[in-house]
Amino acid sequence: MALQDYKNFQRLSNILLIILTILCVVGFLKASYALAAGLLWGWFFSGSHSLPLGSWASLLLKVAIVLLGFTLPFGELVNNAGDSFWLTVIVIASAILLGLLLGKLFQLDKHQSWLISSGTAICGGSAIAAVGSSIKADQQQMVVSLAIVFLLNAVALFVYPAIGHWLELSQQQFGIWAALGIHDTSSVVGAAADYGSEALEIATTAKLARALWIIPVALIASFAVRSGKFRLTIPLFILFFLLASSIGSFVNLSTFAEYIQPAAKNLFALSLLWMGTSLNKQAIKTIPIKAMLLGLILWLILSITTLLVVLYW
Repeated sequence: MALQDYKNFQRLSNILLIILTILCVVGFLKASYALAAGLLWGWFFSGSHSLPLGSWASLLLKVAIVLLGFTLPFGELVNNAGDSFWLTVIVIASAILLGLLLGKLFQLDKHQSWLISSGTAICGGSAIAAVGSSIKADQQQMVVSLAIVFLLNAVALFVYPAIGHWLELSQQQFGIWAALGIHDTSSVVGAAADYGSEALEIATTAKLARALWIIPVALIASFAVRSGKFRLTIPLFILFFLLASSIGSFVNLSTFAEYIQPAAKNLFALSLLWMGTSLNKQAIKTIPIKAMLLGLILWLILSITTLLVVLYW
């Protein structure tokens, strides 16, 4: 490609990304469409800029969750988290044990099995980062696990709401299902936001309660692989979310609630757009077939079983 052609290509990709960003900010693109647009942009224009969009997306997601906290009374959060506590424990333990057994069956490296299993069981990329640090996983194992989780998150963002509407799940049912069955917080809130406001509140609360299990799982993993290393990782944005919820419980913010929730949803969409741009052809090509099968089978089993629990619990 000639230098001038490359500059024109780069300019076009930047203009398109700016337009998509604006559409998310004004609320024109829903979360699922924003992610789809980001994935397409990443596939065709990956490498045309050096901006750390992945890091910015993670920050935006955390800001949006904290904003949402101002509209969720603390008492409701405690009740919602308590209702699904034991179900969350059972789901996390079962997913990790099943993932490790399947990993052994597929003859995968123990580190890779732990990363995929913990990412599926708890909260995707955050769990992979924490557990990977504790078990001294190498960069390639981390990249493979993150790519698998991201691909399945993208599928879930479209499939979960479609199945929810098809089965006529209530807002509460869908919120719990999304919180337990989808890996990453971004896709959980994105899917729930598309489904409805009540589903978004329930899913966010249950998902953040699930994310707190990063700490004990990372500790167990470090002993299981005898890495001799454990790094305590506390998701600070969850603490800020709880603080925002407490403030919202004592200060009447009803006047601002109608602006806060749409703003949070728009930030969710924008974070998914920017996350999507980070997945490219190179990342997908690094995924081994056996690792992809482990992630896919584990996710399907988790999604189906949690759906059945939600339907008949």
